[in-house]
Amino acid sequence: MEISRTIYADARDAYDPVYTPDVVFAHRETGDLKLQLLTPIGPDIPRPQNHAIFAKIEKERAERHEEHPRPPKDMRKFPLVLDIPGSGWSGAEGYAHVPRMMELAKQGFAVACISYRGTFKDDVRFPAAVQDAKEAIRFLRAHADMYHIDPEHVTVLGDSSGGHTAAFVALTGEEEKFNIGEHLDQPSAVNACVLFYAPNDLLNLVPDRIAEGKHLRPGEGEYPFEAREIYQDDFLKNPTTMLADASPINYISPEKKLPAFLFLQGDDDPIIPMAQGLRFCDRVRECGGRAEFIKIAGGAHGNGCWTKEAMTLVTQFLKHYN
Repeated sequence: MEISRTIYADARDAYDPVYTPDVVFAHRETGDLKLQLLTPIGPDIPRPQNHAIFAKIEKERAERHEEHPRPPKDMRKFPLVLDIPGSGWSGAEGYAHVPRMMELAKQGFAVACISYRGTFKDDVRFPAAVQDAKEAIRFLRAHADMYHIDPEHVTVLGDSSGGHTAAFVALTGEEEKFNIGEHLDQPSAVNACVLFYAPNDLLNLVPDRIAEGKHLRPGEGEYPFEAREIYQDDFLKNPTTMLADASPINYISPEKKLPAFLFLQGDDDPIIPMAQGLRFCDRVRECGGRAEFIKIAGGAHGNGCWTKEAMTLVTQFLKHYN
């Protein structure tokens, strides 16, 4: 018997994540909203049941009016990362981000990749996506024991329009306008926020594109293309006010307890100017908060930004601030 080669285990990958698909977290007239859940499993905690089977058993018990036994209180729980995929505000499903988020789950984070309503798919307007994301956080806090989640440590992460939504989740706390649906006894505030190439200052988006020599998007003039993605043509009723209302940067103030922010931006992004993230981080710091801006040399809009080095920085940030 011959050993051809010896290699060494990656000690950082201490967890073997379990994927639980299609967990319903909210009910809307346009249909149920679902999340894709990645749960870290290590040698220190038992592997849970398949949650599809678990849900079926729980439903049958409820029909028999039997109380379902809860997991032990001392069972290991993990910090939560709520992932909001970008979609141009058209509504997204979480499936596409599952492979990408698997790396965070291996590092010991429970990750929920969510679906949410979209402007043209569901005929909704801002802040529908923010409301959906906040309900997902409240749902997961309400079921923290079931899903091995530490409800005291929650981060929101998003890219592009999902980053715009994530910034709103991070900056609006328990404001009534942004919290609808069930589990309203649970908070929707977060400890930290990770933003990939996210627009956040809509009134300055076109000037920023011009200043950085980027091509204007279709139909852009005084107002950005994103205005119609968020509001359809409704924004024309009161464009300045409505675009200001849909700009996360305007919700940063010294009176708020701000979560920590990590902003990652490619310098070859044809859509989002660098100034959007730099100005956002400056504003957070001016108001007493913590914000780090990471430039990804050669990174485009999505392509090239989710590098191993970038995800290492995200993991370090999460371990420090969440």
